[in-house]
Amino acid sequence: MKAQLWRLALNTTSVHAQASVSLSSEMTVMPRVANRLTGHVWLQLLVGKSGETAAAYQARMLALITEAKQRADAAAAAEKKKAEGAEKAHLLAIEQQRQHDEAGAKAADEERNQRREKVFGEERALLTMAAAWRTEAEGGEFSDSRPRISLLLSHLTDLLATCIAQQEDIHSLDDTVKNQQRTLDQVNRCLQQLEQRSVTAPVASASNTSDGLNALEVDVGDGMQLQQTTTQQLEQRICTAATHPSTSQRESTPKFDSQEIFCDATKTNPIPWFRQFELKLQLHHVPEAKHHAYLYSRSGGA
Repeated sequence: MKAQLWRLALNTTSVHAQASVSLSSEMTVMPRVANRLTGHVWLQLLVGKSGETAAAYQARMLALITEAKQRADAAAAAEKKKAEGAEKAHLLAIEQQRQHDEAGAKAADEERNQRREKVFGEERALLTMAAAWRTEAEGGEFSDSRPRISLLLSHLTDLLATCIAQQEDIHSLDDTVKNQQRTLDQVNRCLQQLEQRSVTAPVASASNTSDGLNALEVDVGDGMQLQQTTTQQLEQRICTAATHPSTSQRESTPKFDSQEIFCDATKTNPIPWFRQFELKLQLHHVPEAKHHAYLYSRSGGA
């Protein structure tokens, strides 16, 4: 009886060994699937069932390998779908941010245009006022000068404040250009790091890395084109804010006693102009309480 049991055990072991040898080629063809068959799955493969033939053993192993491969394919498909959804969400966020930036830039342009029109309006008002005063002075009908001088100073104050605000806008645009340049440099550094990682990556994931790099290069190319367009627009705005948009509106610079009146289109810093104005008119020799009367007399008043 014991001898029969020993022979049965030896026969079962030999059958399982033959089945394992016949399936070795299948296991080498699918190394990734074989690596996933761990734990109790490998235990089921290695331990044969009582009375199981070689064909049944081989069929059971093939079924387990097929099931593992299907699970791996399903997991890969789910991961790919998840990555595609994340990419779509990322592109949507970029588009929304671009629209928001365009709306902000448009609002800033409108505000700057309003300030520029205000500057030109104040200048035209000053020129009209000066012409009216000159006419009254020539006709001898010039009345009390204090309200007129007060109005003149009010116009000059508004004009100076508007010019200072335009200077702040120019500095803000310059900072925006620098920030976008830093962002572009950061994207380029990330791309270089990804390229270095692709060189040392395993051969199995080379195709996925290549596809990711190609997609990233496309995104970076679009981002660089958008960055260049935005930079050109900002540079044009800076030039427009720093210079007069039309030369026909300002054929000549108004002067006060042969001294040019401050104009933001040609002088962006009022401090040197005021120092030159003070030295030219020698205001430092006149008491501060008599500045208005002195300026009025230098302008041609009695």
